[in-house]
Amino acid sequence: MSIPWSKPKLDKKDKYHLDKAFLSSWISGGPYVTKFQEKFKKVLNRKYTFATSNGTSAIHLALLSLNLKSKDEIIIPAFGYLAAANISKMMGLNVIFSDVDKKSYCISLDEIKSKISKKTKVVIIINTYGNMCEIDRIEKYLKKKKIVLIEDAAESLGSRYKKKRSGEVGDISTFSFHATKNITTGEGGMVLTNNKKYAKKIELFRNHGVDKERYKHLVHGYNFRLSNLLASIGYSQSLKISNINKKKKTNL
Repeated sequence: MSIPWSKPKLDKKDKYHLDKAFLSSWISGGPYVTKFQEKFKKVLNRKYTFATSNGTSAIHLALLSLNLKSKDEIIIPAFGYLAAANISKMMGLNVIFSDVDKKSYCISLDEIKSKISKKTKVVIIINTYGNMCEIDRIEKYLKKKKIVLIEDAAESLGSRYKKKRSGEVGDISTFSFHATKNITTGEGGMVLTNNKKYAKKIELFRNHGVDKERYKHLVHGYNFRLSNLLASIGYSQSLKISNINKKKKTNL
């Protein structure tokens, strides 16, 4: 008998929304992308939400929005999925790995303090296995230091730390909707922020660097958009986040 790492919970309602998207004239972008993004605005306390092609592109967009320079330092947990570290290295950033707390598998404030230098621009926290770190203390400290905090919440949709939900932490937060995550689109992600300046840059880089005028590329952008077909599954899945998480808890 084989036990899967994680089995997606897909049902007839997901198929209904996928069929509806399939039969529409919208294949790439479309109304389900907007509905999926708007649903996350309601689920989490964020002003701006952008669906992306995957969780790694969501992290990439978060970093692109910060105007970082080569060799800027970024602190990342040494234990956790390497998407954030891979992108940071690709961008020419100096990755400083930090140890994690043995109980939560997440980064701690003491470890952050031991790694910070004058070159530190960003700290990324990773909510490994759905756990969350001491975000209240970390947020307060980094705000004083004027260091950007990014939450890699790929594995923690539905988690809470005190009064804050995963996805509401820091300056920017990101999700993955890979098949192993709490809700899935197969491949997909989301980047969220309350910062208007970051949001504008995220939207610009996500769409080939094009803003209002078509075919006028303002920056070296990327195609990190999510298709309407996958967004239809994500929207349907997002309607039952609570039920999916309840089911996962009973399986623990």
